[in-house]
Amino acid sequence: MSQQVYIYTARADWSIAETAFQLAQLPLSDQRYSQRYTHPLRLRSFVASRLLLRQALTDLEGKSSSEWLFDYPHQRLQLNRQQTDWQTSLSHSEEWVACVLAKTDYCGIDIESNIVINPRYLAIARRFFHDDEYQQLLMLSESARFPLFLDFWTRKEACVKAWHRGLAHHLASISFQQGTFNPVSFPSEFAEHPLTLNTRQHREWQLACAVNIPHPEWIFREWFL
Repeated sequence: MSQQVYIYTARADWSIAETAFQLAQLPLSDQRYSQRYTHPLRLRSFVASRLLLRQALTDLEGKSSSEWLFDYPHQRLQLNRQQTDWQTSLSHSEEWVACVLAKTDYCGIDIESNIVINPRYLAIARRFFHDDEYQQLLMLSESARFPLFLDFWTRKEACVKAWHRGLAHHLASISFQQGTFNPVSFPSEFAEHPLTLNTRQHREWQLACAVNIPHPEWIFREWFL
């Protein structure tokens, strides 16, 4: 198994009015799939994430970006196994999109904007975090709480996506501690697929990635769509 894990981030900084032009750059299969997104911001995120994924695959393997085939078993994006043994996970927040490419079926990524502080973040943590994590937040100064909240949240979501599970039922059962990348506890049903995590901070976002690869080689690439 390849140890390399590629993480691409890009900014979709075009206006909502330009989304139709960008959508036209995608193959017809993506254009048809996009019809389920009626909200203009969600449509922009969909278009940007597919552009990024196609360009990232081309960056690694050289095939034309329009040739890549995507499958959707159980409504989950999967790369066509006859074309490549890379697999992927996508995420978006505000104008930013991110994707991971790794040679494992168990990979997940999450990116979250850190520009605006959600006024309800402590209530969200109380509901969805493990009690130990919530107590860690309360022990910090107010200015340090939200960054740690985003750190925990992105790591949790990356794990849940890597294990192909829904957010609401598993966030509290996956717990972290400050200063440790990998989860300190998680449901036993995932024991056969342990995850290795990495995180990255940017002035506009917090990102976490989880893969079922021991000692991965993390490669981060900032991309321009």
